[in-house]
Amino acid sequence: MAYRVNFYDATTLNGSNNYFSVNDATINTETFLSFVGKNWYGYGETIAENQLHLLENFAGDAVPSNAKAVAGQLHYNKTSNVFYKFNGTIWEKLDAAGVKFVSVNDTSNNAHMVKISYDDDMTTPILITSLDTEFNVHASETAIQPTFPKIGKGLTLSNTTDMFFHGTAVKALYADLAEMYLSDAEYEVGTVLKIGGEAEVTQTTNLFDPEVFGIVSSDPAYLMNSGLEGVSVAVALEGRVQVKVIGQVKKGQRLLASEEPGVARAPTDYEKQEYMDWYRIVGRALEDKTTESIGLVEVVVGAK
Repeated sequence: MAYRVNFYDATTLNGSNNYFSVNDATINTETFLSFVGKNWYGYGETIAENQLHLLENFAGDAVPSNAKAVAGQLHYNKTSNVFYKFNGTIWEKLDAAGVKFVSVNDTSNNAHMVKISYDDDMTTPILITSLDTEFNVHASETAIQPTFPKIGKGLTLSNTTDMFFHGTAVKALYADLAEMYLSDAEYEVGTVLKIGGEAEVTQTTNLFDPEVFGIVSSDPAYLMNSGLEGVSVAVALEGRVQVKVIGQVKKGQRLLASEEPGVARAPTDYEKQEYMDWYRIVGRALEDKTTESIGLVEVVVGAK
């Protein structure tokens, strides 16, 4: 006579039932375990294998099929070295304490897999980590709205619950402080800029330009206003950065805008007396340049 195996949770459904039956002298393989029917010869091996598979957490190089998975089942993926759980519909990465892996839709209903860090009771989202380009969150995502109307690539802190970063120090690989500004064109790294033109900034065009503002940065250590839309450039305002320079330069010299658009140069001894006003200075050279052609020189911006 067949016997019935009931799920622990009565709401767990297998087809239209919350149980399955094991017939006599057969092996039931509706799940990833093998259930032995009465009078099945060699049942000891089957039971031992079941225990081993549970011990392994069904380890394998690929996520198991959904067809036999049971809600709450764990899987250890040997390729990614990550645990997965079956949520009743799909396999998803196993949540850690205070952290969930969640699929979030943007305003165009495109799905983005993100990691959300919560408070102790798992109700208030605090931090979201994403590998995708910045996107606006769909209004239907009520679990994180309005706390996170927009999610950026990297780390996004809650903007409505006064969340801030606190630490004894912040270290960065690169060495300048920059801010995004709208520009009238795409400019190369090291271009000398001034406020003006058809947008907010444009390249310098006049010798010893008194309106010099900053230098186009390649990899700022700290970038402000990063969500600016439209044609824009990162303008280094403080710190170390490379700048386009024409002519020879000695370490420590103050650089000014040259006649070449967006290019700096060192002044002559005579020009130092006539034009070395603090507001004309692009930056101070941190290295020598011995060629006459245009090249990049590392300077410190903001030091007059």
